[in-house]
Order: sequence, then structure tokens, then C-alpha cells
Amino acid sequence: MAKKKKQNALGIFFSFFLKAVVIILGLVILAMGAYLIRYALKEDNERKEEKKIQDSALSQVSDDALFETATDATGEDEDILFDTEGDQPADEASTEGETSLGLDAKLLVLNATETAGLAAAWKEKFTAAGYTDVQTGNYYGGPLDSSRIVVTEEGKGAELNSVLENVTIEYGNGEDIECDVSKEGVKAIIVIGNSNDIVSQ
Repeated sequence: MAKKKKQNALGIFFSFFLKAVVIILGLVILAMGAYLIRYALKEDNERKEEKKIQDSALSQVSDDALFETATDATGEDEDILFDTEGDQPADEASTEGETSLGLDAKLLVLNATETAGLAAAWKEKFTAAGYTDVQTGNYYGGPLDSSRIVVTEEGKGAELNSVLENVTIEYGNGEDIECDVSKEGVKAIIVIGNSNDIVSQ
């Protein structure tokens, strides 16, 4: 009788033990299943994120390529529009060209002093400044204290002051200027007075 009770107790123990093992295995399987599902979802999300980044990168590369193509197509026009290689802006160069007599303009240098060779001395200065057609002569209106510059074209000749400084430029045909040489074709008459006597000084 005692032996039978002992066997029943062992049977009950093993029965509960097996049930516990089955429950534990079931829980382990559920936990593993949940982990695998979570891992699979995480992998799927990472793949989607990676694909999104790649698509974004491809889109950026495509936009950059289009921008470069557009830039190349208009680059030549922009270079022309924003050309800064010249020494002066186009407007300034144009204005200077309109107000300048030009280095090939015919100049007449007259001596209005009693110092011999003064007109020739100033001719050398204008020639050194780049002027290629400089004539000389004598002024018949008597000695002048101050020099004069008479330009035949209105608004031009200001650059002559870079050679003969501090002389006011007048505009006219120079008919009032008497001299011993022809004034035909002359663009500027430069009458040298005592204030610019560089020979006697």
C-alpha cells in the first residue's frame, strides 16, 4: 500500500514536471517567435530606409547633372556678360573714346614768348606722350603770360592737361589766334606762354 502511494506521488510529480516543461517550451517558442517577427520587421524597415536614402541620393545627382548642363549651356553668354578682363568698364572706355582727341590728332604748338625753341621743347613733350602729328610755329599776338589750349571739337581734349597742366581748355575754331603756320586740319592749338617756359627755367 505504501509502495503504491509512493508510485502515485512520483507519477503526479513527473506529470507536473512534464506539464511545466511543455509550458516553458511553449513560452520559449512564443518568445522566439516574437523576437523573429520583431527582427524581420526591423530588417524590413532598415531596407526601406536604405532604399529611401538611395533614391534621394540619385535624385540629388540627377538635379546636379541637370544644373551643370544648364550652366554649361549658358556659360558662354555669362562670360560675355560678366567679362572683367578689360582694364575699364565698357561705359567708361566708350566715354573716354568720345571725349579724347586721339593720339593721331593734329596738334599745333605755338611759342608766345621771347624764348627761342620753346615750341620745339613742348613738341617733344607731346610726342613723348604718344601724339604722332605735332606741328610748331610762332604766335603773332604778342607775348602771353599764361598758356592757352584751344580745341576745335566741343567736349574733347581734356587729356591734353596731362601734358600741359593747369591750363584751361577753350573751344573754338582758333580764328583769333595769329601765327606763322597753317591751321588747316588742326584739332588743338596750344599756345605756350611765359608760365610754361621750360627752356629758360
